Amino acid sequence: MSAADDFAHPPLSRHLLSEGAYEIVRKSILDGTFPPGHQLVESQLARKLNVSQAPMREALRRLNHEGLVTVIPYKGSYVTEVSESEAAQAREVRNALEELAARTVTGNLGDEYVQRLTAEVEGMRKAATVNDIAAFRLHDTAFHRTVIEASGNAYLIRMWTQIEPILTALGVVSDPRWTGDRSVMAEVHGNLVTLLTGNDPEAAGMKFREHGRNLAH
Repeated sequence: MSAADDFAHPPLSRHLLSEGAYEIVRKSILDGTFPPGHQLVESQLARKLNVSQAPMREALRRLNHEGLVTVIPYKGSYVTEVSESEAAQAREVRNALEELAARTVTGNLGDEYVQRLTAEVEGMRKAATVNDIAAFRLHDTAFHRTVIEASGNAYLIRMWTQIEPILTALGVVSDPRWTGDRSVMAEVHGNLVTLLTGNDPEAAGMKFREHGRNLAH
C-alpha cells in the first residue's frame, strides 16, 4: 500500500482551501507520511481533501518554494530527496551559524527569549509524549530559529531565514527518520537553554556545534 493510499483527512471547509491544503500536506511531509521521493499527485490530493486543483496547486507551489517539494517539468511534484553529501554540507553551515549565535547570546539572553525557548521545549515534550513527529519537528525548528533571532545579528538572522527551508527539507534540523527517544531529545534542548542563560559562551558554542554534528536535531 502506498503513502497516498494511507493518506486520509477530513474534507476541508471552503474557507481553508489553499492554506489548509498547504498545512496538511506540509505536516504529512514533516511526519514522514509522504517520504522523500514520493510523488504528490495534484488531482489525487485535491480529491482526498475535497478541494479543487487550484488551491492544491498553490499549496504545492509554496512547498516547492520552501524546498520541501521538488517540481520536475513534465513529470510532476515529488517530496524532496537529498544525498548524504548535501545533508553533510548543510549541517556544517547550520552548525557554524548556531555556534556563533550561541556564543553571542550566552550571558545576554533576555527574559522574552528564555520564555520562548522554554515554551518550545515544553512543546517538544508534549509532542514526544504522543509521538507527534510533525509537531516535534515544528517546535524543534522554532527552538533553533529563536536562538538565531536572540543573537540580534541581522546578517545571521537573514542567512538562517534563507537556509531554514532547505535544512528542514534535508532533515538537517529535526530529522523525521531519527529513531532515538524524542523525550530525551526534548530534555537535551532544555539543557541548551540552561547553557544559554549561563556565563560561558565557549561552552555553549561548543555544545551547540556538538549537538548539531552528532544528533542532527
